[in-house]
Amino acid sequence: MSNYFTRIELHDAEWPDDYEDLHQALAKIGFSPCVYFNSGESKKLPTGFYFAKGLGKDIGSVAKKVFSVANETGYENEVVVIRSSGSKSTLSAACDVE
Repeated sequence: MSNYFTRIELHDAEWPDDYEDLHQALAKIGFSPCVYFNSGESKKLPTGFYFAKGLGKDIGSVAKKVFSVANETGYENEVVVIRSSGSKSTLSAACDVE
């Protein structure tokens, strides 16, 4: 199993209202706007950034799902999907999304 980050920008979308459907659809495939650390702590990621823990190792199939979710919003978009073997951050906001 692998961890992933994705960054999605919806062109001409208003934050946060136009991103609500995106958040919900990404949650259904395992992505959250929070990153969860081994210590049990979680932090909120910057706007448009999402994290998924323990998805399949095939980045192509994970990316295909993320691209599909972004396209279903109806907005032109740009998407990056990154398989992660570890990360470091200086995030400060506690995550209030569960």
